[in-house]
Amino acid sequence: MQAVQRMRSSQALRGVARVGLLSRGVLYLLLSYLAAAVAGGWGREGVQANANGALSTVAASPFGLVALVGAAGGFAAFGLIRLAAAYGDDEVGGPRRWTTAGQAVFYLGMSGLTVSYLLGRSATGSSEQENSTVIALVSSPAGRAGLAVAGAVVVGVCLWQARLAVQGGFTDSLRTRDMRDDVLAAPRVAGGVGILARAAAVLPIGALMVVAAVEARPGAAKDLDELLMALARQPVGHVLVWAVAAGFLVFSLYSFLEVPYRRVHAGN
Repeated sequence: MQAVQRMRSSQALRGVARVGLLSRGVLYLLLSYLAAAVAGGWGREGVQANANGALSTVAASPFGLVALVGAAGGFAAFGLIRLAAAYGDDEVGGPRRWTTAGQAVFYLGMSGLTVSYLLGRSATGSSEQENSTVIALVSSPAGRAGLAVAGAVVVGVCLWQARLAVQGGFTDSLRTRDMRDDVLAAPRVAGGVGILARAAAVLPIGALMVVAAVEARPGAAKDLDELLMALARQPVGHVLVWAVAAGFLVFSLYSFLEVPYRRVHAGN
């Protein structure tokens, strides 16, 4: 328990964790651009609108590898602090501690994904990798069960985040007392719109994972790039893809606003 408290109070770890928040903002800014490229039909050949596309876009920039190393460290630090908060924060109830633990798993996974790409696994986070994973899981009863549970968790988390966005519950993680009155409205609006938009974009991915598991049909599952491509082929779908791009853009803005004001050490 003392180790957990030291982790939560470490100024150095908090500083690196804020790099993770900054990296998240960049990630969703790139996803917004890649989604817009799908909607507008002007994307680069072979660059997907998913984590792989974002990683490859950063890697192609002049200081890309340095940025990816920083992102991997930032995601890991934020994930560790979230894990410590889920274990050691007695000020919040059980459901909130479980969602905090879920955040920890997500950010540690993002760190692992970035490290994997840095180690030369260029297919990391791609549609091809996601498809091969789903095919492997669907080939066995245990794998299908695991896929169904994972999809249900994604849906549940998205619904929970949508609820927080609508009710404004996400603001208790911000140091609102440190904000000027003319700044206070920005994270509330950007957070409400951005978090709701992100949840709406990711929820169908989780639902399709459940469908693929129940029907033992790997092709039913789709990652973000495949989902956006399928939508873009429909007249109304184009509007939805543009809406996803706009939603990711707003969420990236909220992420940037969180960098100085997020209480990264607490459980909420």
